Amino acid sequence: MIKILKADKKDSLEDEWHKVDVPHYGKPIEWNEESFRFKAMDNGKLVGTINGRHESGVIYIEALITKESERGRGIGTKLIKRAENFGKKFGAHRAWLITGIDWKENLFYKKLGFKKIGDLPDFHFHKDFVIYTREIKMIHSKLAPLTPH
Repeated sequence: MIKILKADKKDSLEDEWHKVDVPHYGKPIEWNEESFRFKAMDNGKLVGTINGRHESGVIYIEALITKESERGRGIGTKLIKRAENFGKKFGAHRAWLITGIDWKENLFYKKLGFKKIGDLPDFHFHKDFVIYTREIKMIHSKLAPLTPH
């Protein structure tokens, strides 16, 4: 009889994953994941944050927010560029995020070159969401400064 029990990190079948590397990816791979969190400061005041993770060549932006009174100053753009540059250290080539289908932030993401690739109907709290992605450019003209967190 099969029982489903709570597991912890030592309960792993990691070797089983690697058995399908070649059929799935055409070569052996090493999956890697690294979280990030950056903040934007202006004259000692916190004006924006971004967090997410790099996962084997892809940056996932989990949360991006700027103070309402500071929007339109390029803070969000700089934070996204900083997250992408973080990902480049690990070979990231793509960024993606999820946002509400009718939220005004959609215009911001589209302006930055994000393309809608999917719909998530009846998602968080029964609201419709969309998935955006964009290629990470190899060179950004200005890097956002790294501020320790």
